[in-house]
Amino acid sequence: MLSGTQVDPARVHSQWQFYQSLEPEFVLKRLTASLAPPDSVRLSIVNDRIVAEGEAPDTWIDRARAAARQLEAGGPVFDISRLRDVSPEAREAERWQAYVSRLGTQPGIIVAEQKMRDGQFYIAGLRDPLAADPQALLSGTQVDPARVRSQWQFYQSLDPEFVLKRLTASLTPPKSVRLSIVEDRIVAEGEAPDTWIDRARVAARQLEAGGPVFDFSKVRDVSPEARAAEHWQTYVSRLEAQPGIIVAQQRASGGHFYISGLRDPQAADPQALLSGTGVDPARVHSQWQFYQSLDPKFVVKRLMASLTPPDSVRFSIIKDRIVVVGEAPAAWIDRARVAAQQLAADGLSLEISELRELTPQKLTHLREAIQAVDILFDSGKAVPGPEQLPVLDKLANQLKELAKDARKAGVTAQFMLTGHSDAVGRETANASISAARAETVRALLKKRGVAPESLLVRGAGTFEPAETENSRTGSSANRRVSVTVNFH
Repeated sequence: MLSGTQVDPARVHSQWQFYQSLEPEFVLKRLTASLAPPDSVRLSIVNDRIVAEGEAPDTWIDRARAAARQLEAGGPVFDISRLRDVSPEAREAERWQAYVSRLGTQPGIIVAEQKMRDGQFYIAGLRDPLAADPQALLSGTQVDPARVRSQWQFYQSLDPEFVLKRLTASLTPPKSVRLSIVEDRIVAEGEAPDTWIDRARVAARQLEAGGPVFDFSKVRDVSPEARAAEHWQTYVSRLEAQPGIIVAQQRASGGHFYISGLRDPQAADPQALLSGTGVDPARVHSQWQFYQSLDPKFVVKRLMASLTPPDSVRFSIIKDRIVVVGEAPAAWIDRARVAAQQLAADGLSLEISELRELTPQKLTHLREAIQAVDILFDSGKAVPGPEQLPVLDKLANQLKELAKDARKAGVTAQFMLTGHSDAVGRETANASISAARAETVRALLKKRGVAPESLLVRGAGTFEPAETENSRTGSSANRRVSVTVNFH
């Protein structure tokens, strides 16, 4: 190693004492030299440990084990756990254990004891007759069958696969029944006579003590009595689903069927509902008490019959509420209002708020003409200008005429005078001036002979504009008093 260092070897005096380093690299070299591993074994350094891998005879493995013990005092670990013994005895033991492991995974086989002695193999345990044949499982293991001594005790496994086979053999289900395993439960499905179902019920009880569940709830009884009872229950279910029918009692006895309850006259005919159910009508005895259902559909039918609404009125059901819309004479609306009060006591809602009173055509035209009139005002003024006086004169005459015609029609006309303002100035001032304009028009109409009790006033301020303020005529059109006509 002095080579290349430019140190003169003639001038170097050294003295080295022999020792054996515990550096894994040196230990590996000495182990390789002393043990002389066969070609089937590889020695290597893994994380400062010396690891032996491969196959070797048991004599070589014994020498490696001794070397590992010698290295324990301060040296690196010598791991020989990955060595496989290839001696004949080790190979036989390995094959035997592979066979025992295969048996241990077989359903219906329980290995209780197993051992090797004097070149012979011994095994004992429990075996279900339906399980695999242990002798047949020796095939391919390279274990000599002649050297195997086995002793198997009879037992019945609770594994669902074996239980299914025994149930199939003992119960002999009809072709219409299928047995299967569903999540470790044995399930029977299909159709069978009641006698077979009784046998299945007994088998299910016997299995309850530790065995898998035997579920035969999906087997349908196809005996004549069961069919008749099934058809009857179908009919009862159909009745119970009918609005206006309440089943109070029902039973089957002696081949006959009895049913009683409440029925609204508007409901479906129970006798007609028997059609298609497979129930013999001659065997059905029914007793229905009269009652009035609160189902909105039936209530509407009764209201239509009792109120006889005009063609201009329409009934509809909205979320269990009965809503009446359209136009009708005042007398009919009064009758509808009384009906609404009576239904409210039963917890039902009859809404007539959208009903409009049906008025004569002349009143309608005159109302439209009045409601088209606006009394206009100058900015900041609560009194209309002289140019509005003819408009007021005409409006007063129209109001008096409409009030007179309404009385003849049996109704009372009422006029709402609504004051408006533009958006100039503060809102409070605009609200005040709009109310003042309505009061002024009321006084002017009263002066012209319009009954004051028929005139109502209110101020809308800027909240109900006729036109937008940014239009050319917006501000002037919004300084007005409008008229709304209502009949009572």
